[in-house]
Amino acid sequence: MKLHTLKRSSGIVSKAKRIGRGNGSGKGNYSTKGLKGQKARSGSGIKPFFEWGQTSIVQRIPKARGFKRYYKLVKDVAIVNLGALDMDDRITDGMEITKVLLKTLGYIKNAAGLVKLLGNGEWTKKVTFVDMDRISATAEKKLANPSAATATKKTTKIEKATPAAKKAPAAKKAPAKKVVEKEAPAKKAPAKKTTTKKEAKPE
Repeated sequence: MKLHTLKRSSGIVSKAKRIGRGNGSGKGNYSTKGLKGQKARSGSGIKPFFEWGQTSIVQRIPKARGFKRYYKLVKDVAIVNLGALDMDDRITDGMEITKVLLKTLGYIKNAAGLVKLLGNGEWTKKVTFVDMDRISATAEKKLANPSAATATKKTTKIEKATPAAKKAPAAKKAPAKKVVEKEAPAKKAPAKKTTTKKEAKPE
């Protein structure tokens, strides 16, 4: 390898920055490092977790010894729906459906794992399931009575008796007003005027 044989990688668009090539390059004197300081020294570099003297977050976080493999603690259960098996033409009446058969048909990946049957969809076939680990309640009902899954519900119309026309409520009679006759106040007799005769003055 020689310098004249080197080529830039494909996809690079921006022009390479050339530093330390004199003032004519536009990046002379300090070569884009500024004037003195820790960052201007050769070979300098600040570690990413350095926080300028305070206790770094790497040191503040507690460290738990060891670890737990969560995928070993959680059980992986493969799900198979009855509706998907019912639509599959490869499954016919009288067959025994096992985990190995489900794997060959492409419904599960591992025949040694757990398998659960769900009752989604219609179910009309008559087959027997062997070595299934779990079965949902709806799946058990459809397997016990497969015709119930496709039976159409008959809707019966119930004619409700038309209610009799309600009688208009009778108009309420206004309560009769009690007429109370007030007694006229007794008129007082006019007082008699008393006249006094004037005595004649002596001459």
